[in-house]
Amino acid sequence: MNEPALLIERPHEGVLQLTLNRPRALNAVTIELADALADALAASASDETVRAIVLTGAGERAFSAGYDIREMAAMQADQMLGATLHRCPVIHTIARHPKPIIAALNGLAHGVGALYAMAADIRLACPEADFRVAATLHNAAEGAWQLPQLVGAARAKEILMTGRIVSAGEGLRIGLYHEVVARASLLETALAKAREIAALPPLGVQWVKRLIDEGHGRTLDEQFHAEQFALATVMRPANGRATFESFLGKADS
Repeated sequence: MNEPALLIERPHEGVLQLTLNRPRALNAVTIELADALADALAASASDETVRAIVLTGAGERAFSAGYDIREMAAMQADQMLGATLHRCPVIHTIARHPKPIIAALNGLAHGVGALYAMAADIRLACPEADFRVAATLHNAAEGAWQLPQLVGAARAKEILMTGRIVSAGEGLRIGLYHEVVARASLLETALAKAREIAALPPLGVQWVKRLIDEGHGRTLDEQFHAEQFALATVMRPANGRATFESFLGKADS
């Protein structure tokens, strides 16, 4: 019996682990895998028991090598377009997911693997995690709405225009990655970060993500007023004793 292309696990309370599970194919993304990921993300968005998500790849070689070339090789031009339009929304779904998503890059992240990683909120990588968006090699453009937010416009242009590989060390230096840790401890580190986030009240965490993401392009005044409006409405506080009960309990003891 074939294993599922996407493994869905609940390793800790509040934490969902999604693993791209095609290690023999370097976790290349087929239409089936993209659909499974989209379904899992949609289900977790409304699942109150999920407070943080870890996205990683199976095996020791790749997070994902990109879209499955063997699957695409049999497609005609109109099928290629249809596949692109069908699969790409998953990238946006990761970026706009209400729950924080941590990408644990256990190996190379090329093509859509790089796009998935950039869409995540936090990126951890092992030293072997080569990063590459090679769309320009195929007369296309990808990642232009993502990479500038992470490393700046000028650096993003150079990386995307050349389609070159970014090493893990460079990725850490330019702000693409938050941490680079040994592959043996990568998943444990990612899950620990997810547990740390999942232990917090979820509303504030989710609104931090939303306010930052929706703040791009807004003036400082607009960002300030958006945050104040959210604090006064959806995050309207309870009374002071209830709000700071845990702190007051320590102070009173």
